[in-house]
Amino acid sequence: MSAQARLAVDRDDVGTTVRIAATPDQTWALDADYLHARQDMLRKLGSHYANRIWLLDIASDVMLLAGVICTFFVAWWTCIPLVGLACLQRISNRRMAGELAGRAAQESTDAFLYLYNSGVLWLEQGPTCPPSDRLRHLLSR
Repeated sequence: MSAQARLAVDRDDVGTTVRIAATPDQTWALDADYLHARQDMLRKLGSHYANRIWLLDIASDVMLLAGVICTFFVAWWTCIPLVGLACLQRISNRRMAGELAGRAAQESTDAFLYLYNSGVLWLEQGPTCPPSDRLRHLLSR
C-alpha cells in the first residue's frame, strides 16, 4: 500500500476536521486532533499558538481535578458539571488548534507549505465543491 493510499484512508477516520474555504470551489481541511496531540507542529508555526493550547489544556485539567476534589468535600454531584465543562473545554481546545493552524496557513505561505507537506492539511474534493468556472466544468466532462 502506497503512502498516498494510506493517507487517503486515514483522512476518512479523522475526528476533528477544520475546513478553510479558500475559493468557492476549493476547500482545505486540517486534522485538528493531530495538531492538538503534536503541539511541536504548532510551535513551528508560532510558539504563541502552542502556548495558548497548552495553557487551555492546563485549565481543563484543573477543572477536572476540581470536580474530583469537590466530590469528596462538597457533594457527590458536583463532579458532574465540572467534568462536563472540562470535557467541553478539551474539545474546544482541539478545534482551536486547527483554527489557529488554519489562520497561520492563510497568513503565511511557509506555514501553508509546512502543514501541507506534513500531511495535516489537504484539499477536500467532493460533491459539495462544484467548480465555479463553467467553461472548466464543461471541459472536464
